[in-house]
Amino acid sequence: MKFLRERAYSSVGISELPSVIKNGSGSGRVVIITFDDGYRDFCDNAFPILEKYGFKATVFLSTALMGSKRSALLGKEIMDWSDASQLQKEGIIFGSHTVNHRLLRKLTLKDVEYELRISKEEIEYRLGKFVDSFSYPYAFPEEHPLFVKKYMDILSKCGYMFGVTTIIGRYHIGDNLLAMKRIPINDYDDPALFQAKLQGNYDWVHMPQYVRKKCIGWVENE
Repeated sequence: MKFLRERAYSSVGISELPSVIKNGSGSGRVVIITFDDGYRDFCDNAFPILEKYGFKATVFLSTALMGSKRSALLGKEIMDWSDASQLQKEGIIFGSHTVNHRLLRKLTLKDVEYELRISKEEIEYRLGKFVDSFSYPYAFPEEHPLFVKKYMDILSKCGYMFGVTTIIGRYHIGDNLLAMKRIPINDYDDPALFQAKLQGNYDWVHMPQYVRKKCIGWVENE
């Protein structure tokens, strides 16, 4: 966040993206910052840093996991609704990450709709604000275009306007707002790599990412 602030980047919420596109982004130094899962350590570690440098962020919640341990393997606590309510008052935006954090492509379409619709309704009920964004859990199945089309139809049916994925890359004008790319930020990113990601010099990774998904799919089909 210090790196972004020193280079005059500003942050916007996902719902502000159409306005940014319509009005132009000035220097182009605009970022959307997102966090999946709603881990409790967001409250203690991430939010104070965001606040210090004046950035907003969107956190995607799996509603059935709120206030629980996500898994014995990770052992990471999920924030509860009181945490989310307080963070919302401080400017944090919340979106849906399903009810149970399940692998959607393996579900029936009826169950996919349940995961999308009920999580949205729960967050809206608990926090009192309209939810317009969704983050796909696990690797986005772009190699299965028929499923992706049905999934996006359900997103629209449930009232979502924006969706983010694990597809690597930056957003470009004209991209599908229901299946937006994102740039992963990792512990080992140094300033040079981080800057390269911001400038688009990491977008090429999407191609080997896609090829790997296709190869794994072929193995599964065999």
